[in-house]
Amino acid sequence: MIRILFLFFLLLNAAYFYTQFDDTGEPASSTILKQPPLPQGVATLVLLRERGLGGGDVSLSEKKTDKSSVQAVASKPSVKSIDILSPSEAQRKEKPRESREPTCFTLGPFARNDVAKRSTKALTALGVDVKHREVSQRTPRGHWVYLPASKSYQAARRKVKELQKKGLKDLYIMGKGSHENAISLGLFTRESAANSRFRQVKKLGLKAVLETQYRVNQQIWLDLAVPGNRTSAVASIVTMADSLKGVELGQRRCP
Repeated sequence: MIRILFLFFLLLNAAYFYTQFDDTGEPASSTILKQPPLPQGVATLVLLRERGLGGGDVSLSEKKTDKSSVQAVASKPSVKSIDILSPSEAQRKEKPRESREPTCFTLGPFARNDVAKRSTKALTALGVDVKHREVSQRTPRGHWVYLPASKSYQAARRKVKELQKKGLKDLYIMGKGSHENAISLGLFTRESAANSRFRQVKKLGLKAVLETQYRVNQQIWLDLAVPGNRTSAVASIVTMADSLKGVELGQRRCP
């Protein structure tokens, strides 16, 4: 009985041993998965933790590629160089640039040349560039009411006598000039008075003329240019303008 059991277990072990090998006696295929073949020109990706492990599987070309890529990365600096400035240089860079553009004004009008000259001298002492500019200004002198010129002086005299009989006074026959033999009916400073006289003459059926007379005055203006580093002079210019009668200060565009 014992012998039969021994033979049974011996045959069982032999059968188990036989199933572990194929007919050629080679070991069974490995359960480790192999990487499928890659297309031509594509390098194998090797993890850092795999380097040095199973060593013979990494080709020489892959090692060269890895080495060149490491060198390429090492050749590029990861941090940009920073210029270190001294405290004085840093302060100069941070300080805003002062404007050097001039500021321009005009001061006037000056009716008297001596006042303009004194003002010019004071402004020049402040470092202000001053230029004189003369302007011809027409101002109303009065409003003249008159009758057009007669053909002769005698004809004008006869007309004056007729007007005096109608109650008109202050008549005057013009002498030589562009209005020779015209009859002046009055020169008025106020336009309202001139209009009243004009209507009075028109009611008499006369062809009167109302004309504004002008005088031409020469005015002096000072064109000022204050440099960008002399802006403190503006306050002095304003004070000067306030102290001068009939003079105004205005800002203008610099040429």
